[in-house]
Amino acid sequence: MDHNKVAEDMNYLVQPRGPGTGWVFRMITPTELIGKPTPLTGKPFGKEVKKGLGTRHPVEARKRRDIALGEIRKAAAELSDEGRFTLSSAEEWREMIANDDSEEHGIELILSDKLEEAAKRGVPETKLRSFNRVALGKGYPITTALDRYIEERSPGNRRNFKPLALTTVGNLKTAVGHLRAFLEDHQNIACMEDVTPNAARVFRDDYLPDQKSPRSPQGMSHKTVSKNITLLSQFWAWAVERRITMARYKNPWIFQKSVPRASRPDQPTREDFTPPEFSKLLRAAPAGTHKGDLIRLAIVTGCRADELATISLENTEEDGSGFYLTHGKTSNALRYVPVPAKARELLQRRAALNDPSGRIFPEWPIRGASGKAAAVSQWFTRFRRQVLGPGTDHRLSLHSIRHTWRTVARRARVNEADINDLGGVVRSSLFKFRL
Repeated sequence: MDHNKVAEDMNYLVQPRGPGTGWVFRMITPTELIGKPTPLTGKPFGKEVKKGLGTRHPVEARKRRDIALGEIRKAAAELSDEGRFTLSSAEEWREMIANDDSEEHGIELILSDKLEEAAKRGVPETKLRSFNRVALGKGYPITTALDRYIEERSPGNRRNFKPLALTTVGNLKTAVGHLRAFLEDHQNIACMEDVTPNAARVFRDDYLPDQKSPRSPQGMSHKTVSKNITLLSQFWAWAVERRITMARYKNPWIFQKSVPRASRPDQPTREDFTPPEFSKLLRAAPAGTHKGDLIRLAIVTGCRADELATISLENTEEDGSGFYLTHGKTSNALRYVPVPAKARELLQRRAALNDPSGRIFPEWPIRGASGKAAAVSQWFTRFRRQVLGPGTDHRLSLHSIRHTWRTVARRARVNEADINDLGGVVRSSLFKFRL
């Protein structure tokens, strides 16, 4: 046994009444804590800390010692320069300065003196400058504000803000990522106040449209740019309301109305599948396979394919006559969807799998971050190219199935309100595709 290790592990532990008696936590008080209230008893710290641990067992004594030691170290850190110049401390100073009605602005002078003293003690200048910006209401870190915003827009929040969908949170983080890249915020210190109306305009008109990706090789579309700006505008509006950023800075994302934008001439547009094209897809994906069953159910119900991938067994009628969608892209996506007679056997067959996941299509994984089955879209793109050729990239997609269903439903004179409210149900005989 390593006796040195055992001895070291018993630091700050003594048995004043001898072996076999209760252990006591004992240590010299850090200088900065003397005279300050102790978190252990509430009494002022003396030159030495003593606390009975209420146990005779060494293992339990070490656990309780670690807890007591942690409380003391936390209290010391809060009184150190590291603890003084935190974001929460800066927010407290900002509140005091905002409520200071004196002509001398005494609170600001006191803060200025403390920052000078800290600089002399060697506290990093960048830390003090960032602290001062927040304290004076001239800056608040974008990423910190983002975390607070997402928390306050979460389900069940105490301020009754409308919760953000998981996909919206992801899109917002992407928009903030673009903004930080535009601001060249490599050290994560950019503040909301750094975004001036002029900077916001350049970001919208010049920076975002030039951002290219595999899905947008020609650059970001106007609709995607608008989506990013809308998300950032709502984020900033919340910050002004919650006084995260002062009202005098206003919301830089509110622009005056300008000339309407048109879609790019070469921007891909979705078209309906022709009967021969969809028949090819059905032949390549036989009924009875999870891929073939999913696209068949998509074409007869008009549901989004990733909605179908999330259907649960408990929300499906035993006779296959319909199912409930309990979550989706919008609030209108929550609905009961009747299933045409010829497709009910398909749904019953899927339900009979009785997979432990409790889903009708367990083969498609659900992403925890978005709650969607993104793999469906990825698979269908590869499948469509293989069956119909890459030349269909600019006019056909997975969502084209939904457009095809709407077109056929309208030709069959299905009431538009039924299409919008229920997702639409048309008789399978209306389709020229063979199930």
